[in-house]
Amino acid sequence: MSGLKEFLDNLSPEQLIDRLTLALDGTDLGIWDWDLRDNSVQFDRRWCEMLGLEHATTPMELQTWSSRVHPDDLAGCYADIQLHLDGRVERYENIHRMRHADGRWIYILDRGRIAERNAAGQAIRFTGTHFDVTATEQARSVLSRQGQLLQDLIANLPAGVAMFDAQLRLLALSPQWSLDQRLSPHPRVGQSIDELLPDGRWRRALLEALGGLTSSSDEECFVQPSGEERFLRWEIRPWRRVDGQLGGALFWTEDVTASVRQRQEVERARQTRVSSLALFAGGLSHEINSPLQIILAEAEAAELSIEAGDTVSVRESITAIAATARRAAAITRALRTLSRDTRHDPPEPVIVGRTLQEMEALSRSRVESLGVSLSIVDQTDGDAVLGRPAEVLHILLNLVNNALAAARQGQPWVRVEASRQGAVIALRVVDGGPGLPAGLSLHSHTPFVNVTRAGPGNGMGLTIAQALAARDGGRLIHCVDAPHTTFLAELPRVDGA
Repeated sequence: MSGLKEFLDNLSPEQLIDRLTLALDGTDLGIWDWDLRDNSVQFDRRWCEMLGLEHATTPMELQTWSSRVHPDDLAGCYADIQLHLDGRVERYENIHRMRHADGRWIYILDRGRIAERNAAGQAIRFTGTHFDVTATEQARSVLSRQGQLLQDLIANLPAGVAMFDAQLRLLALSPQWSLDQRLSPHPRVGQSIDELLPDGRWRRALLEALGGLTSSSDEECFVQPSGEERFLRWEIRPWRRVDGQLGGALFWTEDVTASVRQRQEVERARQTRVSSLALFAGGLSHEINSPLQIILAEAEAAELSIEAGDTVSVRESITAIAATARRAAAITRALRTLSRDTRHDPPEPVIVGRTLQEMEALSRSRVESLGVSLSIVDQTDGDAVLGRPAEVLHILLNLVNNALAAARQGQPWVRVEASRQGAVIALRVVDGGPGLPAGLSLHSHTPFVNVTRAGPGNGMGLTIAQALAARDGGRLIHCVDAPHTTFLAELPRVDGA
């Protein structure tokens, strides 16, 4: 520093001015010197050239500058000047637009500081420089517009997308991403991942993306505070700038809860059919074998009667064979109904009495073979419910099977009642069993919970019955105040049936 001072001290005033002029020309700086006492301003030649003005004819007054500053920028200039005059900032600095002589607007970086004060300490001279930063500001404007375009593009995407920089600060996001993350209030650009998601569940995958790795999941379950399960398909990958350098992490999400639940519904329906068929498979051999044995016995009796010429006995055997064949046909029809895939079937009128007959055909022999009596009371008088035949039959069969398991532990009887109750048909299944275990409520919404006291069962019966009743627009109720264990399925009645 002392060397520079010595060098300058050895220069003549003319040499010093020449050196200063060369330095200013090399930096393209224009100089102004403002006398605050009369608002006169000295502008150098370079200052005038920036604005396309002739130095010789340019008025040396503050109005020359202020009249060319963009009206939207002038107040900001004076505010920044005042900050320096008040001593709150070390120097004045402002970027503003000025009108060139050819009518275009250029951007000026204006800097200055107090150069002289009077005896009272008041500023009387203010000196500074002008520098044309139009190219820089235009480039910044282009980048800003591109950045805004990127934000607008991402913000209007229907998918959940969020873009983070290398410090995991939010650069842009779509509203769907905020919804997928259950964020409230809406995130702000510039927030860190820790501010957005303080639980840290995504931090590891995001950090791995900053290391160049991609993480993803096709179907990840998230349990909400309310207990609701949601499923997200997501991917977190690195993104790179045009120069190939790592720019940050791109976070993509899709809420697939609806499709997962639809698939679960399909699987539930499949399990329902399999469970019900498995449930009655053991009894089917008895249900079908009994009619076959009767037919075989009556056929043999008819042969003997024919040989003996006993036409009356032959007629009785034929009548018995016909009745038993009808019973076997009823079992076959019931099985056909039970095994139908109903996933794509629309609701239709289902005659309750016919469904009761199919339930009886599949159940009576098995129930009575276990020493339990089965009674059926149909008061529907041909009424129909709106549903799917297989599903209404499934409801009854599962409730009867559940009642059968309970009745074998208490009074050995099961009663099925069907009656009209306003806009619904009530299907009651009552048993003489010991009831639900103490302190155990209806777990029909929980698969594989056995609500009987002991014995076989996987707990699926009530689960299936409740799910199917709900699918057909009804509900399953455990009548806790009834004198005997009672489950009630209410299904919508078809108007006019």
